[in-house]
Amino acid sequence: MAEKKKARLRSTPAIRKKADLDAFAAGAGRAAKKDALLPWEEPHVREDVKKSIPLRLPETLYLKLKYIADHTPYSMNSFILERLEQVIEEEISRMT
Repeated sequence: MAEKKKARLRSTPAIRKKADLDAFAAGAGRAAKKDALLPWEEPHVREDVKKSIPLRLPETLYLKLKYIADHTPYSMNSFILERLEQVIEEEISRMT
């Protein structure tokens, strides 16, 4: 039975072409392309599906939020959601 020939180890990694590295670096920090779909625009995303995230609040902020919910028509969740949606839309507009 013939022995397997082992690949030679290199002392240094293969050098990539400078153009490849320059192209990679040039794309860093760029916003998404206008013709590319953004994650919330994908066809499988549904408006009726609700996702939850854990949210840790300092006790003082929690108590302020509870006070608002107790003294307005808002629930704690609806108050956060309405305000958060406004801020997210503003930030997305700024980014795109």
